[in-house]
Amino acid sequence: MPRRHSGPGASPFYRHVSHLAISTALAQGIAMLTSVFLARLYAPREFGEFSIALSLALIVATAATLRLEMAIPLAEDDREAVVLTATAVVAAVLVAVAMLAILVTCLVVSGRRWSAFGAGAGVLLVPAMVAALGTSAAARMLQSRRERFAAVSGATVLGAAVQGVGQLVAAPLGATGLTGGYVAGRVCYSVALLRRSGVLGVRSAAQWWSTTVKWRRFALLTSPPALLNMISVGAIAPVVAVCYGVTVSGLFAFATRLLTLPAALIGQAVGSVFFPKIAALERDGGDVRLAVERVTTGLVFLSVPTFGFVLLLGPELYVLAFGAQWRTAGSISALLAPWLAASFVSSPLSTLMTVKDRLRSLLLLSGLETALRLGSLASGLLVGSATVGIGAYSLSGLAISVGYVGWSLRLAGSSLRGWAGSVRGYLLLVGAAYPVLLAARGHLPQPVATALAVALTAVLLGFAVRWLHRNRPGGPEGTPKPSVPAGDGAGTPVPSGAHR
Repeated sequence: MPRRHSGPGASPFYRHVSHLAISTALAQGIAMLTSVFLARLYAPREFGEFSIALSLALIVATAATLRLEMAIPLAEDDREAVVLTATAVVAAVLVAVAMLAILVTCLVVSGRRWSAFGAGAGVLLVPAMVAALGTSAAARMLQSRRERFAAVSGATVLGAAVQGVGQLVAAPLGATGLTGGYVAGRVCYSVALLRRSGVLGVRSAAQWWSTTVKWRRFALLTSPPALLNMISVGAIAPVVAVCYGVTVSGLFAFATRLLTLPAALIGQAVGSVFFPKIAALERDGGDVRLAVERVTTGLVFLSVPTFGFVLLLGPELYVLAFGAQWRTAGSISALLAPWLAASFVSSPLSTLMTVKDRLRSLLLLSGLETALRLGSLASGLLVGSATVGIGAYSLSGLAISVGYVGWSLRLAGSSLRGWAGSVRGYLLLVGAAYPVLLAARGHLPQPVATALAVALTAVLLGFAVRWLHRNRPGGPEGTPKPSVPAGDGAGTPVPSGAHR
């Protein structure tokens, strides 16, 4: 008899996701609460300076670790996973030390600090962020591989609390206070994850080097796409600042800060469990089609009402929660909502390309994707409008994210068209309701428009709750059934061993 695999349809997957989602909800609740006060303590320009410093740190950290953290779930055994984690941590720390030395030398020789696209004094804290970001990414992946999600959950809440309190207390320092609070929170998060992980016991330079050599193909193929994606998506603030100014960059950053809360709440929880589980299924020769289809459906049902509500009422929500100076951030959030709704679904699924060893294709596509995103964002310069540029950026991101969802489904042996047919009624409702409400919004009294938006959101959330209830462990559709063999669209499994 074929061996039964525990995929995302089985109880452990839902339990782990729930565990992470609850802790992340606490962490994001802290972030939301502190944002209400931070919006009144800091100006948009200060958020812009912080977002630029953070973006630079994210870009450097992505390059520093060589994406070895993404190889941790693919390692053959726990010992190799620990060495991979240690190697990524050491690389991040060494690059951070080198960067600090360069910044200090520049300050001493020239008598002034590097402007860093408008990052301000916070640029001197970028090396600390690089070390903390690289360390936390690797440590989180190791704990996820070990299914120690309680440790991840506790660290998440601790990091959010320290960051929030730190940024509030350091408000008199301006943008440097935002940056310093972030560093403090990320350091606490990293330390909590590294405790009793075994990583600090790996002190042999020979082990670090041999691990890097063994996984050099993986690093060479995954690092450029990740770096390009970071520049064009996760760390876009410097580009926004160059095109439209530091203040617009701050408004953009504040909008995405809040819009990414749902992605952090559910998307990251799913991704943290989905990648190791799918990697285990692939190593064991299991079929991932049913798992990918179910995760896609669940994420869509959660994504549409969440981001759709912001699409309909973004400016009003921001004024109500944060004050009139953030109305423009609300308008930006409404523009970005369609893309982030699709990205909410595609981001967890995109790890399937790594599992299926589609790294060369990912490398080629990443260049085209980056050019499309950056070109779209800069298009606003042609007409002198940041709104046009941000809207075009969102549309290009929407197209790219939908493309990644389709690719993920094909790799799993399914298809975007086939999956869409299974939720046809839902997609038709969404495709009709949102355009109608958007078109009618300007012709209706604000209370009526708000009531209609709330009603539509409630209906769609009802769909989500019903689906989750039916697909819960032990529910009518919660037990996985044997899948038919994957068709020609399924990718070749990643071979176990070295030279990735």
